[in-house]
Amino acid sequence: MANQGDETQQNDQALLERYVTNTDKNVFAIKNLHGIVGAVMARYSRAETGLRETLLREFVKEDKLQAGKAGKLIERVLIAYGDDSVGELEGAHLSFEGISMLATKVVEHRRIGGSPIEQSTRYVRYDHKDPEQGYQYVTPTTLVDHEHRRHYQEHMDAMFDAYAAMWQPLFEYLERKKPLESATYDLGEMGSTWASLTSDKARRAFKRTYNNDLKTKVCDVLRPFLPLATRANMGLFGNGRFFQHLISKMLTAPLQEARELGQAAFEELSQVIPHYVKRAAKSEYAATNQTNMTALAQQWFADLCGTPADSGIQLVEADFAWLHPRLRKANDPKAVARLWRQSSDHAMLAAMVYPEVRCDFATLRRRIADMNPQQHQEIWDTYYGTRRSRRDRPERGVEHGPGHFFDCVTEWAVYKDLMRHRMGTIQVQPLVPDLGFDMPPEIAEAGLSEHAARAIDASETLFAYLDTHLPEERAYAFLQGHKMRWSLEMNDRALMHMLELRTTPQGHPNYRKTCQVMHDLLAAAYPERARRMNFVNHEDVFWSRSDSEARQRVKEEAIDHKEG
Repeated sequence: MANQGDETQQNDQALLERYVTNTDKNVFAIKNLHGIVGAVMARYSRAETGLRETLLREFVKEDKLQAGKAGKLIERVLIAYGDDSVGELEGAHLSFEGISMLATKVVEHRRIGGSPIEQSTRYVRYDHKDPEQGYQYVTPTTLVDHEHRRHYQEHMDAMFDAYAAMWQPLFEYLERKKPLESATYDLGEMGSTWASLTSDKARRAFKRTYNNDLKTKVCDVLRPFLPLATRANMGLFGNGRFFQHLISKMLTAPLQEARELGQAAFEELSQVIPHYVKRAAKSEYAATNQTNMTALAQQWFADLCGTPADSGIQLVEADFAWLHPRLRKANDPKAVARLWRQSSDHAMLAAMVYPEVRCDFATLRRRIADMNPQQHQEIWDTYYGTRRSRRDRPERGVEHGPGHFFDCVTEWAVYKDLMRHRMGTIQVQPLVPDLGFDMPPEIAEAGLSEHAARAIDASETLFAYLDTHLPEERAYAFLQGHKMRWSLEMNDRALMHMLELRTTPQGHPNYRKTCQVMHDLLAAAYPERARRMNFVNHEDVFWSRSDSEARQRVKEEAIDHKEG
């Protein structure tokens, strides 16, 4: 039996070698899948297995890679996932597996030219503890042979123990809240209630919809208790220029894991698009600028780097308090224009310093407005640094300009979803768990408060420990439900797209609420612009996946009928 198992594994590896650059590492590139790779990655985003396992089981062994069968398969994928990004996933592809959620954000922070698709916490359970590998979290290589490893793993295990202890009780609570017999799903001609179903096929579709509805709700409620060390898989499509810039950014990142992944990505992509990534290297320009800006902030804004107050979400506009007395004294249009530009410069300088401090944007901008011109010049010089070629570009602070600017305090999980909108300018302050935790109300209702408290206590204890001994690794202990401060700036068109997309009923309740608040703030300041965003959904939805799951069953039934 053992020989037969070895032979099967060898056969599987032989089948996979045609489609991936390696069969045993957690970073690999995809090859020979032109025209179908988008469908494979779309399925991968909701699978609990890695891409190679998904590819082998659902595509290669099912003989679905032939051109004649690919069209039908892609049709099913588009119906199942309904995501325009699937159509972008053709070209050079890269896969990262078993990396931390913290590292996924380093990858996804590069916007233009790349299309990521990430394993979703909405569809994957994290309550299984493998006898050999343990729970699904990353232990940084800086800890592997380090005396702090035991302390790190004990507290990580405590967080996942708490997550695991909550999973089944919460599922059973939701079953009582919404029994199968009282659930309603519009399955078209098959029926809409359990009692109305007349065939075994309809009952199976209804039960599948019900189970997925409850499972995704459990995953949504428990997501805040997963630390950023949680393992994730992600697939990534990009053109050559995108990958060159991405690898350079990763090799320059402060996080050791990101640098290691950047080197691995370079090695794998060199096998499939070598000419496009050969110039990828650490950017000494960016690294020097980052070091210098951090030092400047500590020198001039040390008092703004401490623990701030939770100021929620604010719509930041022009500094009218600074402008008003000066505009009253302005006696010609040129003077007014000069003051407006000066105020705009204050805002851009604040945007440059913002990632280095821990206060709200308005407070920082007021401080900068009170500084002298020589100090302003030093910020400009430090942020831009010494550019030696056109490829040396300063970071995102210089994107500051006309648009709608939101200063946000939300749970990390909300930032995780909204930061991916590529036309938005995102900046993040240090992740420190002192702004509180966004506790899902269902936790107390289901009687799970003690388990939740244990997860939070384990996270914050480990965070404090790492902050003392290994501060670069402390964010691995940060939970997705911990609050953080970050900023988002968008013009009207980009904001319209995000708010209308992210408030649809099937969206996660917390990012829906955040986008609804943003729309309300915009409506108070710019009612005519907000009124044009007429598909922003302000309804309160609890069962966020119900209708979407039901529509998927109806579409699948239509394909079955057409192919039958």
